[in-house]
Formats: sequence, C-alpha cells, structure tokens
Amino acid sequence: MLTLPLTKEQFSDLLNLYYGVFFPLKHFVNKKYFKSILISKKFRNNFFPLPIYLGITKKKYNKIKDEKFLKLTFERKLIGVIKINSFYQISSTILKKKFFSKNHQKHPYYKKFLKENFKLLDFEYKKIIKINLKHKNFISPNNFKRKIKKILKKDEMIAGFHTRNVPHRAHQWAHFFMLNKYKNLLIQPLIGQYKKSEYLDDVIVKTNKKISKMYKKNRTFFTTYFSYPRYGGPLEAALHAIVRKNYGCTHFWVGRDHAGYKNFYSKYSSQIFCKNNEKKIGIKIITEKEPYYCLGCKKIVNKKCLNKKCINSKKKNISGTKIRNLIIRNKNIPEFLMHKQISKLLNKKSIIN
Repeated sequence: MLTLPLTKEQFSDLLNLYYGVFFPLKHFVNKKYFKSILISKKFRNNFFPLPIYLGITKKKYNKIKDEKFLKLTFERKLIGVIKINSFYQISSTILKKKFFSKNHQKHPYYKKFLKENFKLLDFEYKKIIKINLKHKNFISPNNFKRKIKKILKKDEMIAGFHTRNVPHRAHQWAHFFMLNKYKNLLIQPLIGQYKKSEYLDDVIVKTNKKISKMYKKNRTFFTTYFSYPRYGGPLEAALHAIVRKNYGCTHFWVGRDHAGYKNFYSKYSSQIFCKNNEKKIGIKIITEKEPYYCLGCKKIVNKKCLNKKCINSKKKNISGTKIRNLIIRNKNIPEFLMHKQISKLLNKKSIIN
C-alpha cells in the first residue's frame, strides 16, 4: 500500500474536520459538495462558505492514480488508511468567479491552489490512528469548552477575536471593547503562516498569549486556531465566525479587512457579508469602524472625536504592515502603535523571510 504524506495545511484541515472545528462539515468534500459550497454557500442544508478539500500535485497523482487504498502520514507518523472513491477536478472558471473574483492571478492562495491541487480526492476513511492526531498548536473545541465551562457561569457571553498578527494597539482597543461589552474574551490567533513577510507562528503565539495575560484573569482566554490563511476575505471571515461558534463563542469580531489581502477586497466587505448572513452562521457578529490614533486627544478611537481640538487634528492609522516594515528596518515601534511589552519581543527574526 502506497503512502500519501500530508502537508501541514492538509493535516490541520484533517484535525479541524475530525474534531469539529469546521462543523457542520466533518469530512473533506467530494465534487458535489465542493460545487455546492462554492456556488450556493451550502453544505446539505447548512450555510458553509468555503470548501475544505484534499488535493494532490500532478507528480503525486501519477504515482497513486491506480491505487484503491492509501496510507496517510504526517511527519512520518501514520494518520490513517483511506479508500479512494475517485479523483476529480474543479473548473478554474467557477473557482475564479465564486472565490477569487477579479485579479485572481495576483491572489496568493489562487497560485497556491493551482500549484498544489492538480487533482482532488473523494475518499472515505478505513482507519484513523487517533494517538497521532495531535499538534502543539491544536486544542479541540470540546476540550476548550470543557475548560471555560468550569469558569464561566451559564449563559455568560464570550466574544471571539481572530488575528494572524502580533497584537498592536488597535487590537487592544477591540479587546477592551469586547471585555467591557460582553465581559469575556477569547483571543485565538491563526497559526499556520506560509507567506513571506508574515510573523512566525511561535512569535504570534508568544505575543498574543502575553497580551491575554495582561487582561483580567478568568475573563480573557487564549487558545490557537491551527489552520492557515486563505486570504479569502468575506467568505473566510464567515468561516472564522463558524469556527468561533464551535469553540463556544456567542459573539465574533469581524475586522475592517478581515482575512483580506492588500486591496483585493473592498473596505468593510467582510463585515457586511458576515452581518448579512449572521443568522445563517449562527453567531452574533460584531462590526465596528477601524480604530486609529487621534493626535489631538492622544488615544485610540474609532469614531470622529467631538473635542474641538481634535476635529482638525490628523489621525494616525494603525497598521500591522507598517509595524512589520519598522521591524524589518530595525526601527523603534512607537508606543501609540504597540505596547512596549510586545514590541520588545520582536526583531527581524520574528518574520518569515
């Protein structure tokens, strides 16, 4: 029996499907469900925004195309045995139109999809080795919910915050907003970067864990979302909301350019899409204007200041890209951009090159 080694991204998808992170989706999709999700945003009778699939390169396909059974491995450990029902392809026209839209050729995940997914697999599990289904950056929704159930009272709200960044002042403004309004906060950064100029996973974990410990104990919780960025804008933002619902959150913060890439999606499009589909997603969506630093009153705000001295003042945007550029150039990060306890943990080696 031949072996199919899984990439880190594929292994994370398998973990998330198996342990209910992507519920109601429990399995890698076949062609029917791939198209249904892509075209109608539906898995059976449930809203679901993005297909989760298992694909292989042309080289791997030529090696295994005549096989009926395969061993799945990750980092040389046996994960399970699968029976292949069929191989399939998805029309690039449908893919571009329904997911990537205009300028698809410039989208990093579109390039990644074409490179890594010559064929997709429709299969069923014959055996799963549960003892090998683990990763240092993964905790299942059930395990996390058991943990917070011991602390939170029944019917208490908890707001989820997603990031693929280290925490800066605008993030903290959102943290405080949610703590004040909903009393409890889950900071859950995405771990699984693959693109250059993004932060290393360990740096994202260390800094977000640090910031969570600076807030009120037993009101702020931390865990990781072991996955990878698809840069899917509104659709991926909706997936992130479903993930937080599965981790026990009652509310979810959708940012200005949530899951975006450069100027690929329009401003606040993720917020608008998630708010419009709030009932289908099944979690309350928090949509606030982007916070910025007001030079007049010297604090972070997200609406026009009413103080007369601030009306004509310039505002300073708080940007993760701006901060990364400062780090790359060995420049100091001003405190209005980032808390000193976080910035002192960062240097050039914090970033993928």
